[in-house]
Amino acid sequence: MSQHANIIGKSRINIFIGEFGSGKTELAVNYSIALAKSGHKTAIVDFDLAKPICRTRESRELLERSDVIVVAPEQHLAHSDLPVMPSNLIRVLYDRECNVVIDVGGGDSAIVLGQINQQLSENGYQAQLVINTLRPFTNTAENIVNMLKRIEGVSRLKVSSLICNTNLAQETTAEHISNGLKTVESAAQALALPISFVVVPEWLENKISVPYPLFLLTPYTKYPWMG
Repeated sequence: MSQHANIIGKSRINIFIGEFGSGKTELAVNYSIALAKSGHKTAIVDFDLAKPICRTRESRELLERSDVIVVAPEQHLAHSDLPVMPSNLIRVLYDRECNVVIDVGGGDSAIVLGQINQQLSENGYQAQLVINTLRPFTNTAENIVNMLKRIEGVSRLKVSSLICNTNLAQETTAEHISNGLKTVESAAQALALPISFVVVPEWLENKISVPYPLFLLTPYTKYPWMG
């Protein structure tokens, strides 16, 4: 029988890393809102700096209504594709009362984390690889292993766990998730890493039974192709 994921991780700083299309931004937004609703002081850091389809900062109004502090470049730079470091980033990283969720850009753009490597090391962090097996770069265990090693190399961070986020947005089925989990499990075994939780759209809550905690996802993000 599945259980709901414990949103308080091993560290107050949670970093979501993954390839483009992994769904990490949607997950970061959901995770931050869940933390805030549970009464925890929460900040979300938009480190998606390399021409993404969707950035955390696009959900600023929703997040701020949910009492989540949004740490992102100034509004007039919100759509810049330059590596603009948020001005209040260091303050939240050192705020011991604040849970920090960091949304990192896809692939090699994780190199931006090298700029705050010292601050992350001093405060402790939990880096989790978000995997959507319905994307070409993460559709096999071998591809997942190779991607993790590449991201660790450019980010100078150590990934501590995997998150199964297999999805096709509104078209996601229980079978997609079940099949994707098998691939993620193979990668986890090869990497000797645990699976933190399995992300499940809220409408599939009662149709999924896996031996891992579930994180129920609400689709907040509006993508260009959704009209």
